[in-house]
Amino acid sequence: MRKVLIFIFLFLVVVSISQININHLEFLGEDFVLNGEIVRGYFVYADKTSDGYRKIPAKGEGDVCVDDVARVVVTYVEMYELTGDKKYLDLAKKAAKFIVKMQDYDGDFYNFAYIDGTINKTGITSSKQHSWWAVRAFWALSKIAKYDTTFLENAKKAYELLSNYVVKGLLNGVGDQTTVYIIGLCALNDLGIDVKKEIRNSADAILELYLYGFFNTYKEKILWHGWGNRYVEALVESYKVLKDKKYLEYARKALEIEGPIFLSTGFIYEISDKVKLFPELSYAVESITVGAIKYYLETKDEEIGILASLMAGWYKGLNRLGKPMYGPNGEGYDGLEFAHINYNAGAESTISAVRTMLFLEMMHEYLKKFSEGKVLKSHPLIVLEAEAGDWGLSDVKVLVDGKFGGSSALSFEDNLRLKFNVPTGFYDIVVVGNGEYDCTVISGNDKLSGVLNENYVHLGKLNLGQFKVVLKGNGIIDQVVLIPEKIGISTTDISIFYENGTLKIKEEKVDATEVENKTENFVTFDIVKNFLLFDLENVLNNNGIADSINEKGNFDNLGSVLGSYLPEEIIDKVKEYKIPFKIFTKGNDNIRCNGQIIKFEKVFVKNLYLLVAANHGNYNVSFMVNDKKFEVEIPDWCSEKVEIISDYRFTSTGEKQFIKCGLKVLKLEINDFIDEIKLPNEINVHIFSITGEQ
Repeated sequence: MRKVLIFIFLFLVVVSISQININHLEFLGEDFVLNGEIVRGYFVYADKTSDGYRKIPAKGEGDVCVDDVARVVVTYVEMYELTGDKKYLDLAKKAAKFIVKMQDYDGDFYNFAYIDGTINKTGITSSKQHSWWAVRAFWALSKIAKYDTTFLENAKKAYELLSNYVVKGLLNGVGDQTTVYIIGLCALNDLGIDVKKEIRNSADAILELYLYGFFNTYKEKILWHGWGNRYVEALVESYKVLKDKKYLEYARKALEIEGPIFLSTGFIYEISDKVKLFPELSYAVESITVGAIKYYLETKDEEIGILASLMAGWYKGLNRLGKPMYGPNGEGYDGLEFAHINYNAGAESTISAVRTMLFLEMMHEYLKKFSEGKVLKSHPLIVLEAEAGDWGLSDVKVLVDGKFGGSSALSFEDNLRLKFNVPTGFYDIVVVGNGEYDCTVISGNDKLSGVLNENYVHLGKLNLGQFKVVLKGNGIIDQVVLIPEKIGISTTDISIFYENGTLKIKEEKVDATEVENKTENFVTFDIVKNFLLFDLENVLNNNGIADSINEKGNFDNLGSVLGSYLPEEIIDKVKEYKIPFKIFTKGNDNIRCNGQIIKFEKVFVKNLYLLVAANHGNYNVSFMVNDKKFEVEIPDWCSEKVEIISDYRFTSTGEKQFIKCGLKVLKLEINDFIDEIKLPNEINVHIFSITGEQ
């Protein structure tokens, strides 16, 4: 009976792992000859095309790299450990041979190679630096050496090199690289090589970097990256070797704060002298989520199990856009921006997605189900970009530079008053900028004051709704960061929040249709000959056409106040078109679609004409006209598929950029009485005008 149960268990595991799709990862793979031996690398990038994906190299760097291939080795070894299926171990071995061939005599590694067998030995992202690619190679070789001892000497050689650059427990003096080093040490220790002292030395060193729920990269300055956030995984692995509970305690402290922040705000890209929210990277999701799942597997802490499953749900659509980041063929999409997805799917993103899905499969079915939910309500960290505030008559200059949080900031010479509106509640307030000036936040009769010195000032807690930021002196203000008392999300299955120093979870099932966006707008129309010109003024929510002098638009960058936009000359070209359209020339001139319902007096319509365009790619969407569904493609505003065209567009700085951009006219055949149009729920699709033909 015992043997039967074991067989059933193993069968179920194999069935479970079969749901992990490695097709795209292996599409990225390429066998080639390197230093006289056949090895396997994985292309760094893969661009989305109309008929699939195209593998492309990193320009000036190489086709494949140790950085990515090392993570392939780790993931395939983990698959082999879970399933016992030798095909994963064989794939890992072939990839590990590539890593070995990239190792030099001193134990260090070059990073990039071309599939013609050329190694890039001099590039800034490829030369020997005893850094990221070396420490990932060490992890991978130590991991696979457990099952193939031919890799052991290479792993030891890498260890001997890296150990020379550990100062006070930190590899190269930084926390994020040290986490990978620790995981490699733990794998080496598993081979019977006693490195417990080194593990403890480095694990204790990263504990000293802990600050308000996050682990800093450096001791002396604030810097944190989502893509380097492997601290929890390192601490769990350290506990498994040393059995010191303090590592689990710090891991949980980090998870119960970071988890609700990432779920509600997104997987933050960077925290330094600013908060950079985007892009949300697959790599950043995997770094913390696998660590959270490992914590659960080690402790059976159900609260962390729920948190981990929710974070893994980012790949399934449990994110700000409600869309999957793990494709049907196993693609891990490169990034989630404020309002669009980067559907390119290179090695790093795909490996991260596959590894996260692998660990999710190790969890109990009860916990895995939480990854399938949808976000209903968020209580996020709020990052207000200064340029998004109302500065009234204040004398300011808008600075456009990628070094700022939202790629722009405000410079002022004397005083500055900014007005903002946020959901009412108590917030911890941090003002981010440059210079030295007095800073006061006023809300009703209450206020907080402080002095910004160099990069930021922490003012404390205040009840906010509509409030003012008053600055006296001169300098730059970049952001106002507001940390709510309650931070987290509610999904269709559960609510999870960090509040008053505690992780709070409440399980309740909610039907997503009960909270769907059903914004209804009643509009009128003018009859001109046999055409109905719909007046959409009360539905318009975006300014995509402007003259750059008296007014600046922002068609394509929902994550910032500033973006690119169409010139006013496009309006004259619309007026010359064979179908008449009612188009607005000042202020908002188009609708960003978010599932709005447009209602109007019932009228017979032969054809509907929609003046449309999309930003960040072409989109296949559906419109509902009463009970009839229309599936259409909305072309990117700068694609060859637009038909009302301008020879240039304006950039966020107001400069002309000579790229042909424009609008498309869509025709929908109706031949019926209608009184309702439901727009697609796709924020990157824009409608400038709607005309009916009778």
